[in-house]
Amino acid sequence: MALNKSMHPRNRYKDKPPDFAYLASKYPDFQQHVHTSLAGRPVVNFKEPEAVRALTCTLLKEDFGLSIEIPLERLIPTVPLRLNYIHWVEDLIDGQKQPRRGIDIGTGASCIYPLLGATMNGWYFLATEVDDICFDYAMKNVEQNSLSDLIKGNLTYLICVYPFLVVKVPQKTLLMDALKEETEIVYDFCMCNPPFFANQLEAKGVNSRNSRRPPPSSVNTGGVTEIMAEGGELEFVKRIIHDSLQLKKRLRWYSCMLGKKCSLAPFERRAEETRGTQSNTHRVLPGPDDAMGAGLELL
Repeated sequence: MALNKSMHPRNRYKDKPPDFAYLASKYPDFQQHVHTSLAGRPVVNFKEPEAVRALTCTLLKEDFGLSIEIPLERLIPTVPLRLNYIHWVEDLIDGQKQPRRGIDIGTGASCIYPLLGATMNGWYFLATEVDDICFDYAMKNVEQNSLSDLIKGNLTYLICVYPFLVVKVPQKTLLMDALKEETEIVYDFCMCNPPFFANQLEAKGVNSRNSRRPPPSSVNTGGVTEIMAEGGELEFVKRIIHDSLQLKKRLRWYSCMLGKKCSLAPFERRAEETRGTQSNTHRVLPGPDDAMGAGLELL
């Protein structure tokens, strides 16, 4: 598990990594994926999607009281990195243990950011999703966490669960379609893990990974819409910046988690070119696996 000194100071896993032996003794579904290394330590093979999923579900249950289901053919989030992002947003909006309104662009099957944000801080979330499978699982994960009796709305399009709204939006849509029905609500932030890759070659690491870097330590799962987008993550984020011109101050902070450090400087240039003196870009702490966060604040 990639835990390093760059993790947020409040991240519970920064100085206390998950205890695989203890978790295996408590959760049978996780136990079957824990093996003993030659050095006698309990280890997990992060190249196995089933093992990664079991660990994610176990940590969410043990540390946050959340029960979720994730299909193997969709993105399996790692809890420490997602928790890092939540803590960064807390700092950006002064939102630790404070009620705030946020948008999760592409919430995924796990719906992990809204679940963590609501559980930890009582945040209200509007979560969007374009993939049918992810949308169905996200709804299920919201419902099964003691919220099913509060569902309202049209189940064929919109699921409203306090403190969540999970919205199915058209592909290539980011913020505009999701907010067209909510003209009066002002959000404190949006957050997003953009698709990293522009095409299949990039997804396979062809000409997109520094040859001096070691290979990834964990398996790469995810549906097409989760890992690939036209122009890659940078073009995806540019669309968010474009939407900010129309939404103006309906959102205070536009944030994203970039998978490539080389995307950060172009993001900042684009934000400055597009919004000029009306914006203030901030780099947030680097995270595990070279992920970088970036925020655009409207002034």
